[in-house]
Amino acid sequence: MRLLDKSFAYVERYREIISVLIKHGFGYGIERFGLRPFRSIKERLTKPKPLREQLLQISEAERLRHAFEELGPTFIKFGQILSTRHDLIPEEYIRELSKLQDRVPPFEFIEAKKMVEKELGKNIDEIFSEFDKEPIASASIGQVYHGRLSTGEEVAIKVMRPGIETIIENDLLILMSMARFFEKHVKASKFFNPVGFIEEFSRVMRQEIYYIHEAQNADKFYKNFAGITTVRIPKIYWKYTTKHILTQEFLEGFKITDIAKIEEARLDRKKVSIDLSNAYLKMIFEDGLYHADPHPGNILVSREGVVIFLDFGMAGIVDPYLREHLVNLMLAVQKTDIDLLMEALSEIGLISDVGEYGSMLKTNLEDFINGYYNLNVKFIDPTDFLRDLIDVLIKNGGSIPNNIMLLSKTLVMRDEISRLLDPEHNFSELVEPYVKKIIEERTSISYIAKEIEKNLQSYVRYVKGFPKQFHHILKKIEKGTIRFELEHRGFESLIEELDIVSKRLSFSLIIAAFIVGSSLVIQTGIPPLLFGMPLIGIFGFVLAGFLGIGLLISIIRSGKW
Repeated sequence: MRLLDKSFAYVERYREIISVLIKHGFGYGIERFGLRPFRSIKERLTKPKPLREQLLQISEAERLRHAFEELGPTFIKFGQILSTRHDLIPEEYIRELSKLQDRVPPFEFIEAKKMVEKELGKNIDEIFSEFDKEPIASASIGQVYHGRLSTGEEVAIKVMRPGIETIIENDLLILMSMARFFEKHVKASKFFNPVGFIEEFSRVMRQEIYYIHEAQNADKFYKNFAGITTVRIPKIYWKYTTKHILTQEFLEGFKITDIAKIEEARLDRKKVSIDLSNAYLKMIFEDGLYHADPHPGNILVSREGVVIFLDFGMAGIVDPYLREHLVNLMLAVQKTDIDLLMEALSEIGLISDVGEYGSMLKTNLEDFINGYYNLNVKFIDPTDFLRDLIDVLIKNGGSIPNNIMLLSKTLVMRDEISRLLDPEHNFSELVEPYVKKIIEERTSISYIAKEIEKNLQSYVRYVKGFPKQFHHILKKIEKGTIRFELEHRGFESLIEELDIVSKRLSFSLIIAAFIVGSSLVIQTGIPPLLFGMPLIGIFGFVLAGFLGIGLLISIIRSGKW
């Protein structure tokens, strides 16, 4: 019975998603991308209805944003992730999807109370001496309440919305089925790797609805910023934190972009901007873990001018390897060394094989380097630098890894906040000491010794493993199981056309068989009869006619005669 209910919920959600997309003017996309299996028979035979007049007055990108907001948390987060992918969607969509807001009415306090007591195993009054009935923040995944523990600590309690996990899991299954359909039937989608993208998105989304993950991130940030007076991270109360409940220290402040309140509190906007940037530089260059969702609602400023970070569901990782090669990119540009630049791009996965991109990429990168000719590192802003570099690679058909896009998007969002606080904010000058430190470390004896040791260990592993690998290859040759894979290019469209032709031909043969078979049955006069003719024969003719009309409509709608 549970399986049946789950299947019904899945189908109903599928129908709802398609209905919302059609409502906002995306019904044509079902035909454009060959998604007919997702539509009903009636919808397959009719063209999408004309858009309502009010929808014609806004852009397609804005309509997509409204559709995602109506579809709820999975699609809101999906749109936010898409807004980081300059390599996948146009700038107009990037701007619109960046505006996505999580606007839903709060759920009742009685539901929150049930969830808290179920998760923590005690009556709410035994745990909290105070627990406000009105939430201080509400979103589609959960909402936050102000309270006080029985031990006296002032806390914020995040409570997950009842039933949200089922909705999100169904949405992820639907998105994955769509991604697989796209990858199979829409040849242009193979460049974007839709299945891989949805797999990564599903991983992020499942972490979002697992409060233990967010609490672990918050705990790491709390320890990383211990002793730093310019930044506050809320303390996690693990005793009162579960998969669906997160209890953390309550830190009061106002949005970092609320200029009026910052000035009312007589805070130095320039200092707040610098403190925010220095916090991110520490995260990226020292800790290797950064807050990856820096929208104004997640960053506050206290009345004392301390920057407060909230909501750690999304965090990015910058390992030493990536950090070092990002510095290499900046140094290559500073030295106008195109070979070092190409090598660094290859090392961090921005390009897989220099040869496959041809001379055009190299020419464009040389133009890119010349824009930074002979500049000191303190004049190279990593935010602009990374964004400009990604634009060059996208124009040349490059594919940008998710971690690089997330870092770039985070730096851009931070830059917007910093410049709002201080229009003359210079991020480059703050970066220079970190870059110099990394360069100095590379010339130290201890660093060189570590690199030599690391390389020696790699060579030793290679030499030790070579006989085994060689023996493995010989065994495969002996068994005849060794395979060589050849990739053909340029035949996709021909194969698709042949596939369509063969399907239509097969369909036509089936229709012809119905007609011939029905004619023979009518000649026999086998009862039951209708109008003096065998009913089976008449049914065969009707079915053949219906299939024939369907085939004709399909051919006409395809535009290929």
